[in-house]
Amino acid sequence: MDKRKGFTLIEVTLFLAVTAALFIGIALGMNNAIYQQRRNDSVQNFLEFMRSIYSKVSNPQGQGAGNSEQAIYGKMVVFGENKDLQGEKIDYSEGSATPVFVYDLIGKAETKSSEGGVIKSLKEQGVSPFIFRYDGANITGALMADPEKYEPRWGAAIEDTGGEIFIGTILVVKHPKFGTINTLVSKEVIQVNEEYHNMLGSDGSIRPSDLTSILTIPLNEGKFETSETDFCVNPNGLKVSAGMVPRQDIRIANNARNASSVKLIDLDDKSSDSNKDGNRCYR
Repeated sequence: MDKRKGFTLIEVTLFLAVTAALFIGIALGMNNAIYQQRRNDSVQNFLEFMRSIYSKVSNPQGQGAGNSEQAIYGKMVVFGENKDLQGEKIDYSEGSATPVFVYDLIGKAETKSSEGGVIKSLKEQGVSPFIFRYDGANITGALMADPEKYEPRWGAAIEDTGGEIFIGTILVVKHPKFGTINTLVSKEVIQVNEEYHNMLGSDGSIRPSDLTSILTIPLNEGKFETSETDFCVNPNGLKVSAGMVPRQDIRIANNARNASSVKLIDLDDKSSDSNKDGNRCYR
């Protein structure tokens, strides 16, 4: 009688087990590669975003609102606003996107000759994140100056070195008289969107009666200083715990003057008492 050759149940089981293990290994490897790619993408994208601020300030595209009496003096970058450009409340819960808002800073084109720091000079030019409408010498209304919303890629969160959502306002501005670029940092959030929508008239512009309060929104002296600033990019937007890949440190130098002053700190270069300039985003 012929004997049929085939696989035993044990052999089939072993084959399936080995195949499943190989499949899981390949899948995990692919998932890890995708995660690393997304991580690198989110970090590089935020790095280029911050560097682009300096490039735009160095080479403005034109005069504010197309008015020869107004000029662009720089950019205001705001982290942690309560509302978005449509006036809707922003969700900053764990795992949510952390949007960043950027506004042109518009002021009078004819500069005054008085001496003083950049904040004083900008205030004298009436610099604001709003474009004003005039009727002769009278202001009749205002609009936000070229607002831009940036969202980190892949749901990454922009945090401070303590692991909380980064809160504050950064001014990258040209001195009205000397033309030098200055970087000024405040730990306070300038709620441009909230202020704007609170004062918005039925015609879609800010009412003249409210203009006094917004003229000095971004330029309250004593709130801004020149300081080194660290942004910690958390790739998945979740709380970082022991054993997880540390957050990436992107640092703006003290009173940065150009895009090269925004640097990516090596992930493995951990900050310590003997290495103050290392990655400060480890927790």
